[in-house]
Amino acid sequence: MKSLSNKIMDSRVVSINRQLLKVIGQFSILVGMLLVCVKVSQAQNSRTASAQSYIQRGIEWLDKGEWERAIADFDLAIAFDPRASVAYNNRGVARQARGNLDGALADFNQAIEIDRRYVKAYNNRGLLHDMRGEYDDAITDFSKALEFDPRYARALSSRANTRYAKGDLTGAISDSTQALTLNPRSQLSYTVRGLARERQRDFDGAIADFSRALEIDPQSAEVYYNRGNARFTKGEFKQAIADYTQAIKYNPNFAEAYNNRGVIFGAQGELNRAMEDYDRALQLKPLGAATYLNRGLIKLLQGQRAEAQKDFDQSLALDCNLRSTMEERIEQMKQRLANKP
Repeated sequence: MKSLSNKIMDSRVVSINRQLLKVIGQFSILVGMLLVCVKVSQAQNSRTASAQSYIQRGIEWLDKGEWERAIADFDLAIAFDPRASVAYNNRGVARQARGNLDGALADFNQAIEIDRRYVKAYNNRGLLHDMRGEYDDAITDFSKALEFDPRYARALSSRANTRYAKGDLTGAISDSTQALTLNPRSQLSYTVRGLARERQRDFDGAIADFSRALEIDPQSAEVYYNRGNARFTKGEFKQAIADYTQAIKYNPNFAEAYNNRGVIFGAQGELNRAMEDYDRALQLKPLGAATYLNRGLIKLLQGQRAEAQKDFDQSLALDCNLRSTMEERIEQMKQRLANKP
């Protein structure tokens, strides 16, 4: 009995040991799977962290205008994390700055494909469409951004600018005004609303908006130029000259500002100053058809008929649509000469 009992006990021990080994084996497999999951998770976190570090450095290059270096870092970020929508969006910005519009569009599309609510990517794609003159597509993108974030002032300003370019002055003013309620420091919104008001012949409103824009950026050559145009059209010639002069101060290569200031000098009889401005404008912009016409008129007043004709011919060679305007202004100049004492 003793030996049989021992055998039974030994059999049970063997059975228990086998079950224990089986449990231990299953536990080891589970632990192994957990360790693999932890390692995979750690690897994923590491790759995400690496992508984020490259994105951050790429943004720093963007801020410095180092487009190629920014693109290289965003490439690396995408290699580590192919679903990094921010990297695609920012690479699109850099590519657009480099003039690669097709590449930029592809990046903005991919950013939106990854994140359908990415308002900055919609706004950036809208800006690209606007640059290409695809105004309806641009407005659609800005509107989509605003659908997801109605308080996104930048998209309102962008849509206002596109609506102005499209000729929708009422829409441009409405969007600009709404943007300014969200961001009272938006120079773009004041500028676009000022331009729209000027085209509606609300010169006082336009001048007020340009003045507010200049409070935000006192060194904006473009805004000085725009305010100068509004004052010129309103008949405030002295103030217009002052604005054009400021525009030239902050952008010495501003050919249009030289041209417009020259027009006022010529109208006031300051022919030499007008000639100096027209000459400078043509140095900066040799294909300025309107400037050749304006300079030719001054030469006509100075009695330089042959030289004037050369400028008229060059003007028409650059823009044949100026013919009727040229004929009208030459006739006015002849009458002015006839009435000259």
